[in-house]
Amino acid sequence: MDQILQNSISLFKETEGSTFQYTNEIGKEVFVFADKDQLLRVFNNLIKNALQAIPNHQEGQIIISLARESDFYIVRVEDNGSGIGTDVLDEIFTPNFTTKTTGMGLGLAMTKNIIEELSGKIWFKTEQEKGSVFYVSIPVYK
Repeated sequence: MDQILQNSISLFKETEGSTFQYTNEIGKEVFVFADKDQLLRVFNNLIKNALQAIPNHQEGQIIISLARESDFYIVRVEDNGSGIGTDVLDEIFTPNFTTKTTGMGLGLAMTKNIIEELSGKIWFKTEQEKGSVFYVSIPVYK
């Protein structure tokens, strides 16, 4: 999973006006029972959303980490963007919901579906004008 995260980050790390920080707190490659293309899609979507949450006039900081908590690997994607409005918090994972002028609003719904198919979970914390943190937990492959 570490390599998939690094591949995803490499797709976006040249984005002008943004810096990336990645930490593998486990310190080695880890494995989950999942399709690598689906995981790449999940991480690409979360990183893309994080970048799009950063206002044009602001230097973006994307912080990504991989850790383990008991029987789950936790991926954390944090941005210093504008945060998610309280009026839309309950709709974030709803298909066809978007706050953007482009896109179909399927990214987070698809991401949630992929993660739940793996017996994992996705959730977030957000603060207006401070940014958001999305968490993905995926069971450790045994």
